[in-house]
Amino acid sequence: MNHHSSPDTILLVPFRAGHAASLRLRPEADAVLSKLAPLAQLAAAYEAAGPAWTLMAGGWPLVCGGAVRFWPGVGELWCWAGQEAGHWSVAIARQARATLLRLRDEHGFHRLQAHVRETDQRARGFAQFLGLAQEGRCPGYGPDQATHILYGRFFGWKA
Repeated sequence: MNHHSSPDTILLVPFRAGHAASLRLRPEADAVLSKLAPLAQLAAAYEAAGPAWTLMAGGWPLVCGGAVRFWPGVGELWCWAGQEAGHWSVAIARQARATLLRLRDEHGFHRLQAHVRETDQRARGFAQFLGLAQEGRCPGYGPDQATHILYGRFFGWKA
């Protein structure tokens, strides 16, 4: 972690599983993630499963996210936001949109998708901001059996 950066600047760094331990997750996210493997184990799996980054402010993680590669060119987006992320929402949104294109251009993804809890309006709006289209409704999908909405983006075949 870069502890020398000013708290009013943000920096994108490669995701490391230890970043997740420093996030103060929103209570709703923490409750859902607690139904899965321990956070440290889940973070290690996500670090190994595909490209991922952490957005830092003043040396502390604000948001961790990336893509779990299913097979060549196809991945599931994931994002864990700390409670402080709301103070940086515009910068985070811009960085996330640029990162989505980076996943396409540098990491070879032609399709990215995300399952978003149906009742999480903030996350649904974020998926749409990223250019993901609503593709379906998935009752019982979440670890708590909550209904999720599948959003996806297909970048088309490259010549």
